[in-house]
Amino acid sequence: MSIEVRNLQKRFGQTVVCDNLNLDIPAGELVALLGPSGSGKTSLLRIIAGLEVPDAGTVLFHGEDATHTDVRERQVGFVFQHYALFPQMTIFENVAFGLRVRPKATRPSNAKITSKVTALLKLVQLDWIADRYPHQLSGGQRQRIALARALAVEPKVLLLDEPFGALDAKVRKELRRWLRRLHDEMHVTSVFVTHDQEEAMEVADRIVVMNQGRIEQVGTPDQVYDHPATPFVLQFLGDVNLFHGRLGHAPGGSVNHTEDVHYVRPHELDVVAEGSHPDAWGAELAQALTVGPLTRLEFRRDDGSYVDVEMPRARWQALQQSLGLASGVRAGLQPRRVTRFVAGAETSQTLDDPAAAI
Repeated sequence: MSIEVRNLQKRFGQTVVCDNLNLDIPAGELVALLGPSGSGKTSLLRIIAGLEVPDAGTVLFHGEDATHTDVRERQVGFVFQHYALFPQMTIFENVAFGLRVRPKATRPSNAKITSKVTALLKLVQLDWIADRYPHQLSGGQRQRIALARALAVEPKVLLLDEPFGALDAKVRKELRRWLRRLHDEMHVTSVFVTHDQEEAMEVADRIVVMNQGRIEQVGTPDQVYDHPATPFVLQFLGDVNLFHGRLGHAPGGSVNHTEDVHYVRPHELDVVAEGSHPDAWGAELAQALTVGPLTRLEFRRDDGSYVDVEMPRARWQALQQSLGLASGVRAGLQPRRVTRFVAGAETSQTLDDPAAAI
């Protein structure tokens, strides 16, 4: 089922949480609403679910206006961050709940309920704990049961509000990969809220980046990362160095004297011998921190500002050998890619000329 949001507005008191939003979600797509706290992503999700009523605008399901349709009639499955399982019920009965409370005319037989619940428990790989109670399960298992319960009623749309936010990092990573595989099997139109950039990039078909009640950009993970529409998107989707100054050479050798803000991600900076390239700027290594396969370097520029550089550990070890790089040693910093924004329009410059620098 497709979802369309048109001119949606919602405020709580003086706070605007949805500022004239427009969004199209094709049927069968897995979409992430990504943004910081207070960006409006959960309010948008709750309006789609029917748990909140917008002040203005419309929500359409498969082309039909559902703005004021009761939540029970929207055929929406909702998965909350904190599971919301019934503690007094077994896992089996938790998953069966939505089927058992249907009106008598549409309620499946006990045999059909048993068959469906058993199939769903197998789908989420937890059929072996059907007789247990929620308190006997781990956090990751409870979240999978919450998802099975949402799927039991055969929703046309599946909505998830920070579904893995209460879990530890390792379990969260396992579950988001599992959710991606599950979606590829079922193809239910799904929308999930998250503030975790890595989670959105790994799971979603498309990402909706939100900020202060507005949609900053909609695109595939590659599109929003490689071609950010605004400075907010660029900075929210990972670490970035900001430079206020002049871009020495643009691609192709032409000189660009624009005095703009330029953005360079830490992994898009090369470390070279100071003075080996005339336009590379010099800086002193302040510290190096290696975590697993990556090393993060912090350089201090002559103006007192700091620049972060990220590289594979093997590259760092090679630089220690070739440049004698250590704390207090100077080196040159040279970007491979620079992004700048002009009058609200993003232009990305890939610096092919090794001498090009900020």
